[in-house]
Amino acid sequence: MEGGIFWLLGLALTASLIGVARRVAPAIGLVDRPSRRKSHRGDVPLVGGIAIYVGLVVTITVAGQLAESTAFLTAGLLLLAVGLWDDLRRSSPGIRITLQAVAVLIVGYFGDAFLWSLGGIGPGGTELQLGWLAVPFTVFAGVGLINAFNMADGLDGLCGTLVLAALVGLGLVALYGGRPQESALILLLTGCVAAFLAYNLRLPGRDQAKVFLGDAGSYLLGFSVLYLATKLSQGPERVMSPVSALWFCMLPLLDTIGMIIRRLRRRRSPFAADREHLHHVFLLAKFSVSETVMVMATMALIGVFVGLVPVITGVSDTALFAGFLVMSALYYWMIVRAWTVMRFLSRSINRRLEPIDRRHGAERRQRKDANVVAIVGKERRSGVDRRQGTNGRRHDELEFDDPPTTLPRPRPASGSQAVRAPHTSASTH
Repeated sequence: MEGGIFWLLGLALTASLIGVARRVAPAIGLVDRPSRRKSHRGDVPLVGGIAIYVGLVVTITVAGQLAESTAFLTAGLLLLAVGLWDDLRRSSPGIRITLQAVAVLIVGYFGDAFLWSLGGIGPGGTELQLGWLAVPFTVFAGVGLINAFNMADGLDGLCGTLVLAALVGLGLVALYGGRPQESALILLLTGCVAAFLAYNLRLPGRDQAKVFLGDAGSYLLGFSVLYLATKLSQGPERVMSPVSALWFCMLPLLDTIGMIIRRLRRRRSPFAADREHLHHVFLLAKFSVSETVMVMATMALIGVFVGLVPVITGVSDTALFAGFLVMSALYYWMIVRAWTVMRFLSRSINRRLEPIDRRHGAERRQRKDANVVAIVGKERRSGVDRRQGTNGRRHDELEFDDPPTTLPRPRPASGSQAVRAPHTSASTH
């Protein structure tokens, strides 16, 4: 009962802070402005992270958990400051990563949150201890996870929803394993995130978010998941395997790792922005923003369920890690064939958005209107020709921010007109 009251306090306080901060933000320039890569209308306040942090600090203090959370809140404040500077001025990747690493070290040394073990994924299921590598590996993994959730902040409601899914999994683990301190922090966090999502999701009657997280918010939430997952998966009293944490954060991790590999293969900076994230594939397949968030949230919850299986049933870490590697390979195979996947989703999964043509085959092939435009043209060339994309590149290697101006021209049937198929782009904030 007491926990429910604190949850409601965090929710109400964060919602109230957002309501005030979103009116102040334009005066100090803390807003996200529309651009070629962003689809929202007007300036949107970047105050979600500030409100979540302040609401969390006040609620933790009222709940009497401040002493136990000092290291976490100190590191979170540093990340909030780094993110705010990014939102206002933009810092270099080097400075940003260095300060993120400092935040990870703060909770490592003062909050006992180092990754000393990777679980039973060694030869024969033995536990893989990191030893002196624990500190550098924790920094590497921590900075990676923080930026993974930052990259997931590409659609209204997406990052907050993925964080909420991870917190659900971590909360169930903490309750099952009897970890009251972590359970209390997770409960308060979920209240603050839920309040933010009330402003950030596209609800009925609202066609865009009222506020965004900003880099400050996405850094803070990614770091929160990192801290809690580390506390629950390390030490003699751990209540879950580190491999379960991989599944709790499945989508942000797979998307980020795949993105970095593709950028390096193209000899581009891993920090260069593009539009080849998984949510872009759904948008190009004509899913709405809300549908995309719902589908990805469902996928995230499936990952949470898989991560919970060994906690309850005792499935080996080796099997769970092997499953994650298989999932990673499937994801990468899919995302490097993004155009093919987009066509499949558009034609086979999302057909309800297309007008249904009930004519006979012969009639359907006749194009009486020369101005008919197909969203996705039918591919009838030979295999060798079909694999040749714009400027000699394959279509499955094209970047979404550099698409072909037309999709392949179909070979017309007798008496029919050739139909050009321009690409329809979708941009997000």
